[in-house]
Amino acid sequence: MFIGTRHFWRAASSLFAAAPLLLTSAFYVHADEPGVDQQAIKIGILGSLTGPAAVFGTGNLAGATLAFEEANASGGINGRKLEWVSLDDESSPPKGIVAYKRLVDQENVFAIFGPSSSAVGQALVPTFKSTGTPTFATIFSTPAVTEPPIDNVFRSGTMSDSQAGQAIADYVIDHLGAKSVALIRQSDEYGRHGGDSVVEELAHRKIPLASEEQFNVTDTDFTSQLTRIAQTTPDVLVVYGFPNPSAIITRQAKQLGLTATIMGSNAAGSRKYPDIVGEAAAGTHNVVTLKTLPESTEGEAAEFSSKFAARFPDLARQGRPDLADVLAYGGAHVFLEGLRRAGDTPTQRGFISALETIENFEAPFILPTTYGKGIREGNQAARVVEIQPDLSRKLLPVVLTAPKENSQ
Repeated sequence: MFIGTRHFWRAASSLFAAAPLLLTSAFYVHADEPGVDQQAIKIGILGSLTGPAAVFGTGNLAGATLAFEEANASGGINGRKLEWVSLDDESSPPKGIVAYKRLVDQENVFAIFGPSSSAVGQALVPTFKSTGTPTFATIFSTPAVTEPPIDNVFRSGTMSDSQAGQAIADYVIDHLGAKSVALIRQSDEYGRHGGDSVVEELAHRKIPLASEEQFNVTDTDFTSQLTRIAQTTPDVLVVYGFPNPSAIITRQAKQLGLTATIMGSNAAGSRKYPDIVGEAAAGTHNVVTLKTLPESTEGEAAEFSSKFAARFPDLARQGRPDLADVLAYGGAHVFLEGLRRAGDTPTQRGFISALETIENFEAPFILPTTYGKGIREGNQAARVVEIQPDLSRKLLPVVLTAPKENSQ
């Protein structure tokens, strides 16, 4: 495996110590296609390995690493082994742009797996369009990259925030019976799009928005926002934010006596959420784009947890695999299926066309994936998790589907 940046290597050497040595880009012949020779296909992995979004970037890298290593152990893809170089964008949009361009211009990769942050993905839109390099996202959810679609950018696993926000609003109305809804959202790209979609769907369904508040991803005290929300006595409080602030908001809301049912976004779908919140988590809900929870002790989840713990013992000691790890692992299987369909003389254009042939593809953990001409949102559905009184998580049978107008 290729590893980029000394900063990441110092932070994660214990996790990826078994990786092969770094190869130079001179290994690849700059002929018909970037990152391809007779023996290997070179992939770039871009993600937030440090900073506020690190839980997503490390999951992007860990999930991809396991899937790619398994593919290599089975003989590779159409006779070629996968090689990969990983770069850290440090949860920074400007650094994400620099890292992406390095993967394309200096590392000469065939395709890029990532990034993992909505803020970084949104900032990269002009770069995606200018390079044309096939780019595959499994975790970040900004609709900026798919609405309208960008030819070379595909997403699997998670829904776009415009889809997820509408699904959340419909769920709290149709299944929780909400007559008034309050919203507290993160003040970045993730919270902006998702929150806007919640507000728009509530207005469409003629359900009052009781109050609306914002917070920064690094905030730890939400007392003032929650006090104002409590004064409006909503039936449901929608929290659109990352795992840590969402968990603190839930705990502080209960401490302030807020009786509203709390509904969280996909990013808050961490298996550690109930433990962080404590008993206040019981009865809360959140959307999640998985068919199997990572903490399950049966089937594919149990098998994956065993492999994950053996490969990444330090992450396993942190209560992982978690949401990002399994989204990336499932997405990597879709990515690899596209490479297989691209044939034994892969081209970037051929890879894009091959991905467009994928329909209802079943990959580990994630819901079925479908692409097509002009369709870059691979997943159009979500499930709901409810926290039980014993703080275990239960995946409810309800399936929330995306509106057809957002499917392309």
